[in-house]
Order: sequence, then structure tokens, then C-alpha cells
Amino acid sequence: MAESVCAGLAIRDASMMASGLPGRLRPVPAALLRLELALGVVAVLAGLPLMLSVRRAGQAPPARADSVNNVWRAAVATLFAVHTIRFGIYLRPDQGRRQAQPEVSLALASLVPPGRRHQAVSGYTQR
Repeated sequence: MAESVCAGLAIRDASMMASGLPGRLRPVPAALLRLELALGVVAVLAGLPLMLSVRRAGQAPPARADSVNNVWRAAVATLFAVHTIRFGIYLRPDQGRRQAQPEVSLALASLVPPGRRHQAVSGYTQR
């Protein structure tokens, strides 16, 4: 079961990376997203032999080498810890995303003379 969850997290993180999300995040959440993807891939690769092993109903999973088992357990535990930290960051308002420059509508921009736009509207950048 844990192998499937790790694979799902790795796929979701890869799609978030492909969509360009790290560029819209603050540095720490962006780094945690990259770390979570790496840990998800390690957990999936270390758990792949267990997922692919064929066994009869009620049969115990085959014993794995201790080093592979330890890598898999450490990767899964760290993956879930990083995922929980990222989830906690996103639950707090304005902690995950970068501060966006305020957008000014064309109607508001037309009311302010061109020479005074920077003074009248803070954060306004002329296009």
C-alpha cells in the first residue's frame, strides 16, 4: 500500500514540476517540492521489487536485503515527513506562493496621468 502512495506522490510532484509551479513558489517550498519528488522516486525504485513480486493470497511478502529495506523505509518516512511539512506550509495563508505584483486594470491606468502612475498606484509596473 505504501508503495502505491509513494508512486502517486511522485507522479503528482512530477506534474507540478512540469507545470512550472516551483517558479511561482517561495524558495523553501520550491526546494521542498524538489526534495519530495526525489524522495518519491527513490521510494518507488526501492519498493519496486516488492510491488512486482507475485505471491499467492495470504502469502507473506518475500524477505528483501536489509540494505534495500532500510533505504526504502528511510525514503518513505522522509517522503511523508517532507510532504507533511509542505502541506503545513500551504495551510498557512501567504506562506507558499511568492508575492505577486498587483495588477492594475486598464480603466484605472487610464485615470492616472502617465507621469504619475508609479506614485498613484504602489506596485504598478508599466507594460
